Formats: sequence, structure tokens, C-alpha cells
Amino acid sequence: MTAKATLAILALCATAGALRAENEESTNEELLAEKPDKMFSMSAFADIESAYLCRGFVWDTHLLSSQYADGTMDLGPFGRFSAYAWSMLSKSPASHADGQSCRFSEIDYGLRYAYDVSLAEDWTLTSGAAKQWVTFPGRDYGDSHVVMDWQVFQALHNPYLTPYWRMRYIYKPFMEFYWVAGVKRTFPLFIEGLDLTFDFFGDLGDGRHCRNLFGPKPGRPYSSYRDGLQSLNMVTRIDYRIADHVGVFAFVGVYSIVYEVARDAVKAMDNGTRDIAYGGVGVSVDF
Repeated sequence: MTAKATLAILALCATAGALRAENEESTNEELLAEKPDKMFSMSAFADIESAYLCRGFVWDTHLLSSQYADGTMDLGPFGRFSAYAWSMLSKSPASHADGQSCRFSEIDYGLRYAYDVSLAEDWTLTSGAAKQWVTFPGRDYGDSHVVMDWQVFQALHNPYLTPYWRMRYIYKPFMEFYWVAGVKRTFPLFIEGLDLTFDFFGDLGDGRHCRNLFGPKPGRPYSSYRDGLQSLNMVTRIDYRIADHVGVFAFVGVYSIVYEVARDAVKAMDNGTRDIAYGGVGVSVDF
């Protein structure tokens, strides 16, 4: 599949979704924090997913479950502080050092700060930063059990189309820059508490990021990958609040590598995935 054909397919998916609805970063951990309406708040979710995608790469195509929880302190004009944790329970034996399935293969935790600036009525710029630790139970990642990174992010919330971006700088045990940039729109549907969200975003990275994911270039093992766009994603998600503090959700997504050199590198892998449609269902709570 060429890059132009891939772009055309993704654009068609987005158009078809918009026609059905007349409308997140992510379907997993949402770093563009929503502002709570009280000083202390908590939220959590658990889901079942058909694949695990991270940093613009398909890591697992077995059935898995992810879990997330956070606690937030809202300091009003001084912003919001949060602590969060995310974990993944994988059915893939390859995700575990002992070859067993249905075990936790990743546990992440971090601290986040976000600040809002009101630009006009219904227009708010959210900016923030996060420090994150990524752990892989039962595995070593180089000389470390922990991958450490810093993140910065922004989103321009408005009634029309919300653009957002997030940069992730991994500094241990290896170094790379990874970005995600996209736009999203949420539409309330005909039932109270029922919302539909379209999220279109790209995965970008520097040459080190590409080499860490895809390995040496096929046929040119000593040359460098370029910096820039790596893959495109389109996610459609529906949320329904079934009670004051409980909701359910479902999502479907399409992912495709559009960087031809990276596509060739993944093709050379034993079990590499260059294009995939995926989905999931889950339940969320907030207090």
C-alpha cells in the first residue's frame, strides 16, 4: 500500500464516520486532561482491546485489557496537579519473560501538571507537562527495568475542532523524541449522555525513534531514518453515561504506516504489522 493510497483510505474513513454521526490521543491514556469541577477528583477506566499500539507502532495483536486511574487536585488559577497509573494485562505469551499469558506486561505511572488559559468565550488553551515511568514486569529494557520520559502537551478546546499535540522525550535507557499531533471533535447525540468523538492524528518521531522501533534500514543498515511523519490514525469513539459517576464506551480505529522506508522495515520483520483495524470496549468511573 502506497502512502497516497493509505491517506485516501484514512480520509474516506473519516468522511464516512462524519456522515454517520452528522460527529480520543488517544484511546488509552488521555494526557490532554479535562478540567474537574471540584478541588479533588478521581477517575478510572478498564477496557478490553484487540491490539496494543504505542509510539506509532503495533506491539501486540492479541486480546488485552488496559486499566487506568488518576487523582487530580484543582488549584483554580494555579492549574491542576495529577498522579496517574496505567497498566496492561496481555494474553500474548511473547509479552512475558516466562512465556506465560494473561499477565501484566506493562505498568506505567506518572505526575502531570496542566494549566488553562481562556482566550475567548468557549476557547481555552490547555498546556501542561508530565513525568512518566514505564515498567515491564519480568523484563529488562537495556540496563534498566524502567523507561523514563518527560512530556509536554497542548490542546485548543473550542466548539468546532480541537487541535492538540504532545511531545515525549525518552531519556533512559535510550534517547528519542516522539510526537503525536491531531484534531478531534465530539458530538452530542440524540440521547442524553451519549457522545460520539472523531480523532484523527499522526505519529511523528526523530531518526532515533524510528531506528528504535524498526531496527536498521533494509539494505542500508548504517544510514539514518529521517525525522517526521511516521503513521496516521483515525479513531471513532462513542461514550454513554449510564449513571452520575459511571460510563461505558466503545471505539474502533484504523492505523497505517505512511513512511515508506518504515513500511519496508516492518515488512522485513517476522510478525510486523504495517496496517491494522482495531477496537475495544470498556467502563469508566469518576468521583
